[in-house]
Amino acid sequence: MDYVRSRYLLLGDKVYLDRLGRRASLAYSARKATLFALDEATADQLRRNAAPPTPELAAVGAIVPRDEDELGAVLAALRSGSDDPARRGFTILVTGYCNMACGYCGQEHHRTAAQSERVARLADRVEATIAGPATRDVEITWFGGEPMLALRLIKQLSARFIAAAREHSVGYSARMATNGSLLTVATLAQLHHDCHLNSMEVTIDGPQAVHDRRRLKRNGTGSYRHIVSVLGEAVRAQVAPKLEVSIRVNVDTDNEDSVSELITDLAAHGLASPQVSLHPVPVHSWGNDISAIEIDARRYAALEAQWLRQAQSLGLRCASLPTALKRTTCRATSVHGEIVDLHERVYSCSEHPLVPGMRDSGVVATVTDLAGSAPRPPGRYDGWYDQVGEDRVPCGRCPLLPVCGGSCPKLWDEGHLPCPSMRFNWADRLDLAAARLGYKAADG
Repeated sequence: MDYVRSRYLLLGDKVYLDRLGRRASLAYSARKATLFALDEATADQLRRNAAPPTPELAAVGAIVPRDEDELGAVLAALRSGSDDPARRGFTILVTGYCNMACGYCGQEHHRTAAQSERVARLADRVEATIAGPATRDVEITWFGGEPMLALRLIKQLSARFIAAAREHSVGYSARMATNGSLLTVATLAQLHHDCHLNSMEVTIDGPQAVHDRRRLKRNGTGSYRHIVSVLGEAVRAQVAPKLEVSIRVNVDTDNEDSVSELITDLAAHGLASPQVSLHPVPVHSWGNDISAIEIDARRYAALEAQWLRQAQSLGLRCASLPTALKRTTCRATSVHGEIVDLHERVYSCSEHPLVPGMRDSGVVATVTDLAGSAPRPPGRYDGWYDQVGEDRVPCGRCPLLPVCGGSCPKLWDEGHLPCPSMRFNWADRLDLAAARLGYKAADG
């Protein structure tokens, strides 16, 4: 059989020395989400698309049969994951209000009364899905506004969902995106142990002075010291040992110069832990105009590479290259994922419920429209893979598609460039991975 280099193979130009002094090149297969080493001769052959058709190279996704439609295969896998009725996802907007007023935020916050009848119908919807004959796993994302403002409701609903999952032998997990200002060590432990929260994203936008200026609470007080103290104590005391904490840093021209100081401070507060990861992201539009503060994608990627190197040198965990393929791009590309608010409105995209205009036009159904475990109706972006396959967006030509999925259909639709930074700094990320694995640059 005739083989060619995979279009999803990223092959670095540098030569490294392993712990035994042997020379090697590093490569990353996005088709397999796998990093591997190659001897110099094989790497050179791959660069010339003349690699030998060995089982080892085929197994890691470095080469594929010449007649294989790789894009078609990747899109088929994404469609299969998106169409899988066994895995259901709910993002529950437990409040539309936030206790912060961040200047770059495009959400429109409003207080939402949790009416018992509506909450009951929402819970019935999730429980019916858990009990559905095809359901094997359910993931709940607690979202807002600021979801911790509705902690009592989260506890109440979690108890129902966990009991239903146990009754029907269905896998259950939960995650949360929070500003962190209302966290305590006790609530972290309770969320993890009682509500089965296994992943939490906490936003910290810089060292204390910067964070407290950018993310000022509505009562005029800051939150930085409280957040890092709670997280640091929770990690030290291991009150939620299996909870993965991702520290998100929203970066724009206002705070780009302070990210390095933040990284140093986080490490000093004991957050250089396997339980905690650093996740800087460029500020993006939620329908609002951020052109005055937005950082050019390539410049951002170069800055990020510096921050990731610093973080790794201080023991802070950060993802260099993805280790898992995308099953589906996001909730918006699978009818088996939905966003539900306390008004019983069902959306396909998490950026619709709190954005003016989209709050109404983005509704695809109401809870009462959906019988039992029936999936939601198709939304605006459920035809995303057709757009990619028809080359209406450039994602089909990108070597990172299997681990990216196209990032954000909504932002593409609005004319933005939502490509992940690794599109522009993957070579730097190879260097990070090499250092973590004990490789050193051959040129010193």
